[in-house]
Amino acid sequence: MFSNTDWLNRSLGLPPVEYQVTARPEGGSDVVGRARILGRQMRWRELPFEWLEPEFYRVHRIFDKGPFREARLGVELHEQPGPRSHAVFYSELEPRNALGSWLARRILGPKATRNMRRIVAHVEEFLRGRAKVVLPNLPVQPVHEASLQTGLAKLRETGQPADAVQKLEDLLRHSPDVELTHIRSLAIARRWSMDSWEVLRLFLHATRCGLLELRWEILCPNCRSSRQPPITSLRELKRTSHCDVCQIAFDAAFDQSVELKFAVNPAVRRREEQTFCLAGPGGRPNILSQLWLEPREQRPWRLPRTASRLRLRSPQVKAAMTLPAADESDSRQHLEITCEPAKFLVRTEPSEPSPGGLPQPNARMLNPNPFPVVVSVERIDWSEDIVTAARVTNWQEFRDLFSRQVISPAEQLSVGAQLILFTDLRGSTAMYQGMGDAPAYAVVRNHFGVLADIIRAHHGTLVKTIGDAVMAAFSRAEEALGAVRQMHEQLAARELPPALSLKSSLHVGPCLAVNANDKLDFFGSTVNLAARMISCCQGGDLAVSDELYQRSETKQFLAGCPNPAEPAKVRFRGFAAPQKVWRIELVAPPPARSQAPSTEPHT
Repeated sequence: MFSNTDWLNRSLGLPPVEYQVTARPEGGSDVVGRARILGRQMRWRELPFEWLEPEFYRVHRIFDKGPFREARLGVELHEQPGPRSHAVFYSELEPRNALGSWLARRILGPKATRNMRRIVAHVEEFLRGRAKVVLPNLPVQPVHEASLQTGLAKLRETGQPADAVQKLEDLLRHSPDVELTHIRSLAIARRWSMDSWEVLRLFLHATRCGLLELRWEILCPNCRSSRQPPITSLRELKRTSHCDVCQIAFDAAFDQSVELKFAVNPAVRRREEQTFCLAGPGGRPNILSQLWLEPREQRPWRLPRTASRLRLRSPQVKAAMTLPAADESDSRQHLEITCEPAKFLVRTEPSEPSPGGLPQPNARMLNPNPFPVVVSVERIDWSEDIVTAARVTNWQEFRDLFSRQVISPAEQLSVGAQLILFTDLRGSTAMYQGMGDAPAYAVVRNHFGVLADIIRAHHGTLVKTIGDAVMAAFSRAEEALGAVRQMHEQLAARELPPALSLKSSLHVGPCLAVNANDKLDFFGSTVNLAARMISCCQGGDLAVSDELYQRSETKQFLAGCPNPAEPAKVRFRGFAAPQKVWRIELVAPPPARSQAPSTEPHT
């Protein structure tokens, strides 16, 4: 709660800040802030925050004019016996002149003390459930009642649960302004103790009903923050983007760098988007620890010990370094880490026993360079609260509601990992010959409806149909495999014509997302291989690539299959090397036909 420094500064009554970011030749950026404080324009250089989650953070500001030379601000949290914490908030101001000394002692100091006591008392009430907003004194603009009621009425007509609609109304009425400009639906779902997909569906329908707006934000793969204005349509998305803070250019990858957020519709409630703090720890939840080293400085540091995968990264060091997980590291070892421009150099040495079992520094950080270095320890895994563009555009519900949300025809965007599914009907040619075109097409059309419902229920999307074949896309392996199992089970249970059965193939890998006739489509070798693999099926089965077979989700899926998977090396058209494919029988094969065999090719 206290690490969200943007919110905390608002609650303290501090003014909004204008930031200017300029690149440094050795990497990283210089950040200059400007604000009007006590009627005076102040300008300062803001050094990167230092912190260790969840124990402390601090920031150092160096003023180039005004009544102060420097300011050091921070928070320390100390664990106490029982369910208690001791919080220390401090601001250390170095005056430039007598005016600065008087302001610090008589005005700023007493005011900051009063405000912090008020904030801490409010947070205690929030933790006891007696306050709705986490911090006090955050502006709450009134809603436009007519627009709100019109939107809520439309939302109820879509069949959304009444309790969910009521929670959304409370969010729009009572939340502080700052909470309604960058809404993450998965974070709200966790707060409401609701299914994440149900909340996402609610927000999508609320957008169609004029209560919310879509916001696509481009996340830097390094700092994982958004430094550019959000866009409202995927058509505005460009293939490459740039982070001014990290000073890197990167591809706007659908599966990581493009995030869907929501904001309140201005017709429902006015919103102001101002910045009160640029890079505090609350806005960087992926970073567990960060420190700033002056030129030639060395300092003891305590690296976080956690079972999560972590990496050491610096914009002034070209290569990042992966840190061992807690169960892989020896607590008796002390690391000496030198920040060379090319890479981190690590030397291990025995550590001294800590007095009284208290946490002690387990590393020494050295900066041998003539320039400063900022070092971060961050989680490798991305936040579970992020809804990526790949995840949401792979959901049929989103495509049905926002069919115009496609990328520009001039752009081709990379998608790091897609699960591509192809299905086909074995025996369909004979069915058309035996039943006639109209009855046979009715069977094919009904089977499309069954597959489409299953794909939607498993949060996938039906990309297109080709003849009696289907191409679908998913973001998660367990959902794709679950959909395939249900497809085979439901079609096997229906009264299909004799000898008609479903074939399916599934592959995972990178794709290109493109605009094809104003619909989002996927191309590339992943799609080509998934399409070719359907020829390995005999009916009632699934062919999976070796890449997918080796994943833990597939191993769990196989536990519910009647027979073990059968491997084969197959040479497909367009692929130079043979591909390893695993055939998985899902339902009993169709009965043998007495008539002449079909001429449909299969391997």
